[in-house]
Amino acid sequence: MTSMTTYTDRHRRTYRTYKQKTQVTCGPACCLIMWANVHQADPIADEGGVIALSRAFPKPWNPHTGAEINNLSAVLRNMAVPNEVATYTDRGALRAELDRRVAFRKPALAFAEWEVDAAVVGHFVVVGFANARADEWTILDPLHGPQEVTGIPAYYPITDDPEPPVLRFTGAVAFTL
Repeated sequence: MTSMTTYTDRHRRTYRTYKQKTQVTCGPACCLIMWANVHQADPIADEGGVIALSRAFPKPWNPHTGAEINNLSAVLRNMAVPNEVATYTDRGALRAELDRRVAFRKPALAFAEWEVDAAVVGHFVVVGFANARADEWTILDPLHGPQEVTGIPAYYPITDDPEPPVLRFTGAVAFTL
């Protein structure tokens, strides 16, 4: 069983979250976070189990490039988390759909990117709460920890780094059904 930690945001919403084990396991970690918040329990699986399951579907997780959202969507469906992938090129549409579709026990898996040493690096996070009108978002980030942010589609995680990254959501999202 994967032991999750709980996080309560300033609006008294409580989430289960998890810290990824390696630099490239954000996708599998997010699958565990998604499952835990949909089912309100700690998952029996661990990152290794999610990675093994990923191999049953096209474009599986690998240690060099990480995960791909359609693969993780198939993994989540197999883990009893029904979902659908959508891609938004318009930031207003992305914000509106996150606002409309993210709710208690219905988190969304979202893909973001940032630039590191002139290379683009991808990163998965879970959106646990979305309020576009108030510009309030709760991000369950397996690398940086839970974050309450504004300004989506850009995301500025609070870290100990002297130059924290600026993540930009690509518009690729797996919504829980």
